Amino acid sequence: MTELRIDNKWPEIFKQFDILNRSYVAIGFFSSSEDSKLLTIVRANEYGAPHIQPKNGEWLTIPTKDTPMGADGGPMPAREIPGLFRPKGKNVLAVPNGNKFKIVYILVKEVTIPPRPFIRTAKIQNEKKYQRMVMNGIGQIIDGSMTAKELLTILGETAKNDIRRQMVAWSDPANAPATIDRKGTNNPLVDKGILTRNVECRILEGWHE
Repeated sequence: MTELRIDNKWPEIFKQFDILNRSYVAIGFFSSSEDSKLLTIVRANEYGAPHIQPKNGEWLTIPTKDTPMGADGGPMPAREIPGLFRPKGKNVLAVPNGNKFKIVYILVKEVTIPPRPFIRTAKIQNEKKYQRMVMNGIGQIIDGSMTAKELLTILGETAKNDIRRQMVAWSDPANAPATIDRKGTNNPLVDKGILTRNVECRILEGWHE
């Protein structure tokens, strides 16, 4: 007598679908309240920041290519630079350099950062690709070759890399001339790679809009 055996895979399929229904992928920048500087930079670039003015004092200090770097990897605060002075009649801060001086900060009254919506642009340009990935992934879950977590992970990593590529490719609006001179290139969203390194994807559970 021949025994016919049928494997019932539907319980496992429904389990994976339940995980999909309860989970979502968050892609972007995550920061604790103790380290909110990163999110401030991201927000200023994504949405723009018009009319930035000094909170204390009269001037904003814009670093140049000769500005010393501090322990945190960023420009050293002006108050910590030995010998810093303001040459008469010039809106700069400098340090002695032989018989001349070397400009380490440019003084300005106000700065405007134009919007560079790299996150939204990456989403819009790749949305159809993500939809295809989800549909293909659902098919693979049904045939048992992929789990829900694997689908969410692949989707998140793909979107993360798309945002990084958008940041590297962004060129307009360009950096200000002083910034281009300091960086040596017009790449508005890339300087020391801090933003690109901090793009993350996380699989989360719960309701989301």
